[in-house]
Amino acid sequence: MRIAAIVAMTLMLVTSAAHADDETDCEKATDYEVEIRACSRIIRRDPNAAWAYTNRSYAYERLDRGEEALTDANRAIELDKSKPVAWVNRAAAKIRLKDYNGAISDANQAMKIDPGRASAFVNRAFAYEQIGERERAIADYRRTLELDPDKQYARDALKRLGSTP
Repeated sequence: MRIAAIVAMTLMLVTSAAHADDETDCEKATDYEVEIRACSRIIRRDPNAAWAYTNRSYAYERLDRGEEALTDANRAIELDKSKPVAWVNRAAAKIRLKDYNGAISDANQAMKIDPGRASAFVNRAFAYEQIGERERAIADYRRTLELDPDKQYARDALKRLGSTP
C-alpha cells in the first residue's frame, strides 16, 4: 500500500514538472520547434488554452508556416477576443500570406484593445508599405519608435522609405 502511494506521488510530481516545462517552453522558448511542441502538448491537455494557440501561432509565423499561424491565431481569437497579441499574431500571419488589407484590419483591432502596442503599429506599417500607402507606413513606423525606441526594424524601414525617425 505504501509503495503504491509513493509511486503515485512520484508520478504526480513528474507530471507536474513536465506540465511546468511545457508552459515555460510554450511561453519563452528560443527554439520555435520546441515552442510548437510544448504549446501543442498544452493544447492537447486543454483545447481552450487561448494563450497556447497565440504562442504557437507566433512560432509558426516565425518559421514561415503562415497557414498554420493563421489557423492558430484564428482559434486564439475565437477563444479570447480581448488579447491584442492574438490580433497582432493574426496580422503577422496575414502579412506572411500577403493579405495586407486583412493584416491592417487585425492590427487596427489590436490597437483598439491596446493603443500602445508597438508590434501592432509595425505590422500595420509594413502592410501599408506593401500596398503603396507610403505616408501611412511612415507614420506608423514613427509611432512604433515612439512606443519602442529599440525597434530597429522600424528605424531601418524609415531609412528604406527615405524618411527619418
